[in-house]
Amino acid sequence: MRDLPLEDGRRGLLRWIDHSRPQGSVNNQVTVVFDGHPDHFGGMSQGDIRVIFSDGCSADDKIKLMVEEDATRKNCVVVSDDKDIFLYARSLGARVMSVAAFTSRPAGPVARSPKGQGAGGKYISLSRQEKINKELEGFWLKEKE
Repeated sequence: MRDLPLEDGRRGLLRWIDHSRPQGSVNNQVTVVFDGHPDHFGGMSQGDIRVIFSDGCSADDKIKLMVEEDATRKNCVVVSDDKDIFLYARSLGARVMSVAAFTSRPAGPVARSPKGQGAGGKYISLSRQEKINKELEGFWLKEKE
C-alpha cells in the first residue's frame, strides 16, 4: 500500500482490517487514527472500525490523549512502530504491538482444537498477498497483449 495515493492507502488499510480482523474477536473494537481532517479525505468508515482524524493536532498526540483518557487502558492495545508512542502507551499501562506483529496475525479469532492446537487453514500475510497480486497482474497483462 506504500505506493498508493494517501486516501486509497487509508481505505485499503480499513478494508484489510475489516476483512482480516487481526484484532481477533468481533467484540474487540478497532479505532484507527489518521493525521488530518475528515473533510479533506471524505470522512472514511469501514464496517465496525472507528475512524478518527487528528484534526488540528498530530495523530501521535491524539493517540496519546486517547490512551490517557481511557479508563480501561489495560485492555487497550496500541499498534504503532513509533518508538515514542510505543513507550508512552506502555508507560500508561496499555498493551503495545508493532505493525508487523499486528499485520502478521492470523485472520479472525483463532479457533482451538481440544488439544490446544490451531484449527488449521492457510493464512497469507498482506505483503505476500500484494506480491501474488503483482505477479498475477503481470501474467494476465502479458497474456492479453
